[in-house]
Order: sequence, then C-alpha cells, then structure tokens
Amino acid sequence: MSHPRSVTFARDTVVATAVLAGLYGLAYGVQFQPFQIPGYLLIVGFDLLEVVFGPVQRHFDLVFGAYIVGLGVVGAAAAQLLRLGNRRTDVPQWKLGVAGALALVGVLSFLFALGVLVTTTQTTTVLLTGAVGLTLIALAGWVSGLLRVEIGPAQ
Repeated sequence: MSHPRSVTFARDTVVATAVLAGLYGLAYGVQFQPFQIPGYLLIVGFDLLEVVFGPVQRHFDLVFGAYIVGLGVVGAAAAQLLRLGNRRTDVPQWKLGVAGALALVGVLSFLFALGVLVTTTQTTTVLLTGAVGLTLIALAGWVSGLLRVEIGPAQ
C-alpha cells in the first residue's frame, strides 16, 4: 500500500514524538538510572535552547512540548533517511519512525559526550553517554532492519 509522502512524514512525526515523550517519561517513571539517561539528554538539549533564547518559565509546558514535537519532526526526517537506505520491505514502516527517534537521541548523546570531553575531564560521563549513544544507534539500526541479528540456526 503506497502512501503519499506527506502522510508518511506525518505518521513518522507522530511516532517519533511519541517515542521521545516516552523516553522523557522514563527519566521520571523508572528508578533504574541507565533508563533515565535518554530523558535527561532531552532535558539538557532543552536547557541549551533556554541559554540561547532565554528562560521560558511562564510557558514552560507549552515550549517544552513544542521542543519535543520539533525533535519529532527531526526524528521523522531521520526516518526518511532510514527509509532510503533500507532495502528490506518486510519492516513495518512505523518502525522507521521509532528508529528515527532513537537515532536522534543517540546522536544527542554523542554530542553531549563530545561537549563534556572537550570542556571537562569527566571521563565517566563521556564513557556512559557514549555507551548510551552507541546503544541507541544500534537499537535504531535493529528496529529499522538495517542491522540484523540472527539468533539460533538460520533456516
């Protein structure tokens, strides 16, 4: 079934935004710290925007929601790139929206690690966020079908 490009992009935006909201929710809903890191990275990214554009205390919920939706649009663009690079047709197309969001947060994690590496001597933070970034990008590749993991005998 073929969808117009705008419908596909809108679906990817909704899926990526939902994934990003879920990752943000993990920062508050789960007490296992490694699962809190992606949500924390989203908060750090928003804090950087506040430094540039000024504080938004009065309308924080509205502006932060727009930030998450904006990242969802970027995640949808990443999904379009994954769609171009993916030769498999058996992958449900909504999974590419999920993969786009995961890849986006993985790249944010790498950028955060690079920023910490350049400005401080905190190697633990660099290693941890670098590992999270690598994990998220590998997970994005697996969800999108670009990375295939064969478990058990091949048939």
